[in-house]
Amino acid sequence: MDLDVAQVRAFVVTAEQRHFGRAAQTLFLTQQALSKRIRKLEDTLATPLFLRTPRSVELTADGERFLPHARELVRVADAAVAAMGADDRPLRLDLVDHRLSPMFLLRRLAAHEPGLRVDRVAGRGFANAIDPLLSGELDAAFGRVSGCGRPLPDELEHRPVRLEPLVALLAPEHPLAVQDVIRLDELRADGIWLPGLGGPAEWLSYLHELCAEFGVPIDDSGVSYDLRHTLEQTRYGKRRVTLAGADMELAPDLNLRVLPFEPSPLFPWSLVWRRGKAHPALRRLLAVAGRTSREEDWCAYDPEHAWLPAGDVSLAAAARTTR
Repeated sequence: MDLDVAQVRAFVVTAEQRHFGRAAQTLFLTQQALSKRIRKLEDTLATPLFLRTPRSVELTADGERFLPHARELVRVADAAVAAMGADDRPLRLDLVDHRLSPMFLLRRLAAHEPGLRVDRVAGRGFANAIDPLLSGELDAAFGRVSGCGRPLPDELEHRPVRLEPLVALLAPEHPLAVQDVIRLDELRADGIWLPGLGGPAEWLSYLHELCAEFGVPIDDSGVSYDLRHTLEQTRYGKRRVTLAGADMELAPDLNLRVLPFEPSPLFPWSLVWRRGKAHPALRRLLAVAGRTSREEDWCAYDPEHAWLPAGDVSLAAAARTTR
């Protein structure tokens, strides 16, 4: 009897995930393709390996007996490939900007997967990462897949990993600073201050949709040379309120008030990669990202108290189905 390693790997991952959807994503397969591999393995072994119900996936007694041997077979197969000079270079990952949420996410993932080696690139916008992903210059990228000015090519796959709340930054002397939360409609008079209104296309499109939805003007007056300059001007401005992601590290010496919004605007971050053969470390990155996202509730979404652009709501639904 000859066993197909791809089929055995499909069994091992599904047994560990106890979820066909998550296992299929980990292996870059459709659920149909995953089920087909497992059925072929069961036919080869002449025994069912899983008990399938609408709500759960459990191993049969034969599946439990086979699992440790299947894990060892996959381990030996991976070791054999590695011995033949498999790609051991660091994963090439675009973070959009080193100050933003993807750097926070990467640090959290590194805590769970210390051996993950990553070469970080800051391409200043997800749109700039699409062609390098297609050409293989990049292995993966973080970004908002909608609003970047072009459709996502069919050759690229993506998975939502973080719905990052945006927060208000304002001086302690600002009239709204005494509150515990800021309603977005309270900014209709003075607006949101974003000097120069620059940034990646996917951020600008998000911002315009947010402000249009709640009737909040954008005050792009003035000049800012970097984030610190913007924060200093916010701190000492009379009635300025600006935005930041909840995952950003802010200078504590400025003593800015950081307040949540109601409803809470969520910025959707996805991991994006090219379909097909993946860098070995990419599989580990996607697995630990999915697991950590679930454990730390990175994609929490309550539509009654949070806001997403209409084109991104489906991402929140996709994130929930992979929990």
